[in-house]
Amino acid sequence: MLWNIAFVLASFTMLMLTTKERPNTPIRVWICGYALQCLVHVVLVWLEYRRRNGSGRAASSDVKRCESVNTMASFVWWIVGFYWVVSGGDLLLQTAPRLYWLAVVFLAFDVFFAIFCVVLACLIGIALCCCLPCIIAILYAVAGQEGASDADLGLLPKYRFQMLNNAEKLNSEAGKMVPVETSSLYVAQERMLLPEDAECCICLTSYDDGAELHTLPCNHHFDSSCIIRWLKMNATCPLCKYNILKGNEQV
Repeated sequence: MLWNIAFVLASFTMLMLTTKERPNTPIRVWICGYALQCLVHVVLVWLEYRRRNGSGRAASSDVKRCESVNTMASFVWWIVGFYWVVSGGDLLLQTAPRLYWLAVVFLAFDVFFAIFCVVLACLIGIALCCCLPCIIAILYAVAGQEGASDADLGLLPKYRFQMLNNAEKLNSEAGKMVPVETSSLYVAQERMLLPEDAECCICLTSYDDGAELHTLPCNHHFDSSCIIRWLKMNATCPLCKYNILKGNEQV
């Protein structure tokens, strides 16, 4: 808005100082039209400001419609001005140098502003594509998340993984989870694991013979050291987002 006011003042000042210049193209008319468009933009911004503050009666749709019309008219007027400057050539520069350079400055500023908007939009798009998943993950991790205490972790069923030899395998199982007594004195039931299930989804390594495991209320199992570190930061299952403190599944 400020530069539009500056352009209006610069236009009228230059028009008053160049009354003796005789350009070979109607560049003076173009500068008047350009200043008028800047003035219209200032008025529309002021009306929108008053409407948002509740002191104006102009409808938002009317202001936006007028702004769109003014933008399209500015684009067409820019093309007209560019044509008149180019067609005027050196003769325009000689007969009306100040009007010529004022028009060139206005045209160049519009090009710079358009390029700046396009580049800014591209940068925002690239930033959203690259950073948005990380931002969402960080916000999801810190917003409303609560870590589990040692007392909560002590209530989780504990197992020791035992690999099966060929004689013990019945249905291609890789091993079994043998319950281990915990501080809560709760002993879970023995579980059989298929080869594709006998690995921790946190560290992505297969269970070694004798490895300590923990299961969550949602029946997902993990390496003991991995899931304890995870739950101390975030009391939800890494797979299904079941909250072991609240007893529900987060969406």
